[in-house]
Amino acid sequence: GAFAVLILCGVINNGTGTGPMLSGMRLYLRAMPMFFLAAVLPTSEQQLKRQLNLLLALAILQMPIAVYQRWIVLSEGRYTGDSVQGTLMDSGVLSIFLIGVVLVLTGLLLRKRIGKLKYALLIALLLFPSVINETKGTLVMLPAGLMVTLLMAGEPGKRFRYAGYASLGLVAFVAFFIPVYNMMEAHNPYKSEKDITNYFTNGEQLRRYMSSDVAGLGTVKDVRRGDAIAVPLQFLSRDPAQLAFGLGIGSVSPSNVGKKFEGTYFQLFQKFLITSFTFFLLEFGIFGVVMIAVLFWLVFMDTIAVAQADNSLIGGIAAGWTGVVPLVALGMVYTILHEFVSVTYLVWYFSGVICARRISLSIQ
Repeated sequence: GAFAVLILCGVINNGTGTGPMLSGMRLYLRAMPMFFLAAVLPTSEQQLKRQLNLLLALAILQMPIAVYQRWIVLSEGRYTGDSVQGTLMDSGVLSIFLIGVVLVLTGLLLRKRIGKLKYALLIALLLFPSVINETKGTLVMLPAGLMVTLLMAGEPGKRFRYAGYASLGLVAFVAFFIPVYNMMEAHNPYKSEKDITNYFTNGEQLRRYMSSDVAGLGTVKDVRRGDAIAVPLQFLSRDPAQLAFGLGIGSVSPSNVGKKFEGTYFQLFQKFLITSFTFFLLEFGIFGVVMIAVLFWLVFMDTIAVAQADNSLIGGIAAGWTGVVPLVALGMVYTILHEFVSVTYLVWYFSGVICARRISLSIQ
């Protein structure tokens, strides 16, 4: 209800057209039925098992597809890992999806619903595509998600021991990731940086990765993630009302059904629309970003409650979901995650299952 009021303020303040408004509402609200599904149609443990097994099979399928896509890239004399997308149509989204599956498996391992050997084998299969698609964000998102999962859902008294084991596993993964990444970039004529460790140890190189010092709107330079936040924020700050409530829902969103439904400001900001956070900032303003953060926090708190109190399969999923929620929040700053229904439907469906379980536990 509060978010609806905020959206209304943005629409009134900017006179958002009907077409962009409808297009924006469709984009942001299409996953809402998935979130409420578990509240009106409870899911049995057997159904959840079938759903998880299907998703695991689809996740494992990404490995041979990613290997084939990488082979196509190499055979054509190209160097980018962006074409290694699996079936998710984006390399970054593929990595986020697979890391999310890894975190859920970690939660199931903590609740002793999966064996250690099976877990280790599945982790190797699931993370391999994230190595060959050269998603540098994996080196941040995987450790962050895994550590949050172990510290929030681990058995009391053993959490730091689990974190130690996880650190050893992450060291092994990084030791494999770095040489493979560097090997694939060794003969890349389009990149002067051949060693990925420079991105994290060289301050100047990290700054260039985050920002290309664009002059502002209308730039011809490649826009980086830092630019995608700084320039829109500078534009909004000229008007306090726009800074607070944004330019209106759908105002910068694209549309597949014609120009009448395209956002009024889409062409102006098109080069900067490389993360979900930029969309949220421009269309909902500072208040909207804060409210979205509150929504994630509420889901996160329900997830922790279920992970601690529930011994069922949902409790095991919730244990892993303690890492998935921060992962998705981080993914909003990394890529345009909200446009990929392959991930957002799953995120809000299982979040709804966990939140519904939280309510049922409170009234038992």
